Amino acid sequence: MKPRGVPLTVYGTGGQTRGFIHITDTAKCIEIAINNPPVKGDRVEIFNQIAETRRVRDVAGLVAKQTGVEVKNIPNPRQEAAENELEVANRKFCNLGLDPTTLDTGLFDEVTEIVKKYKSRCDPTKILPASFWNKKRAAECAEIDPNSIKIEEKAEVNGS
Repeated sequence: MKPRGVPLTVYGTGGQTRGFIHITDTAKCIEIAINNPPVKGDRVEIFNQIAETRRVRDVAGLVAKQTGVEVKNIPNPRQEAAENELEVANRKFCNLGLDPTTLDTGLFDEVTEIVKKYKSRCDPTKILPASFWNKKRAAECAEIDPNSIKIEEKAEVNGS
C-alpha cells in the first residue's frame, strides 16, 4: 500500500491470528510428504503445512515499521471473533527437513519487491471491503467512505 500512498487497512482490532507459509515451503512440504509415506497399517498422521502464525495487527506493525506506511483500523466486515488463537505446530515437517521461510527471514522482502513492481496496477476502488457477512456487519462498515482512499503517484517504499 505504501508504494501507492494508501494506508494499510486492518479489520477490527487486528487480533485475528493467521497462518503464513511461503509457496516454496508448500512445495517442499509436499515433497517431504511424498518422500516419507506412512507405513502400511500405521495410523494417519497430521502434518501442518505452516511456517508461522501471527496476529494481523503484528503483521501490520511489521509492514509499517519496514515501509513507513500508515496503519488504519476499520470496522470488520467479517463475522469473526475480534481476537483468536491459532495454535498449530510444524514440528513433523521440520524434523523431516523443512527450514521454513518466515516473515522476518525473507517473505516480507519478497512481497515488498512484488508490490513495488506492480504498484501501477493498484485499483483503489478495490481496497475497502465491498462484501459483508451479514446486514449487521454492512451497517457497521457503512461509515467507511470509499472516496477516502487516495493514491499518491510518487509515494515510494524505503526511498526506492
